[in-house]
Amino acid sequence: MTRLFFFLLSYGLIVTTCTTMITYLNYTSMGYDMRTVGLFIVQSADFTMFVAAVILLLITVYARVPSRLPFS
Repeated sequence: MTRLFFFLLSYGLIVTTCTTMITYLNYTSMGYDMRTVGLFIVQSADFTMFVAAVILLLITVYARVPSRLPFS
């Protein structure tokens, strides 16, 4: 049950932070170049949260857990 919780939590954080980072790309229409916008995205807290959520998702999916029978 905790794996499902961490999976859904990390997936939700990834979707939210990606949406925000895509929204930051609208700064290019205001005259900023792509390098400046990319540096802004990498230095934002959203990018840090995105990386942490991806790591949590990978741990949740690929971590081995001891198997037990459902009736024990």
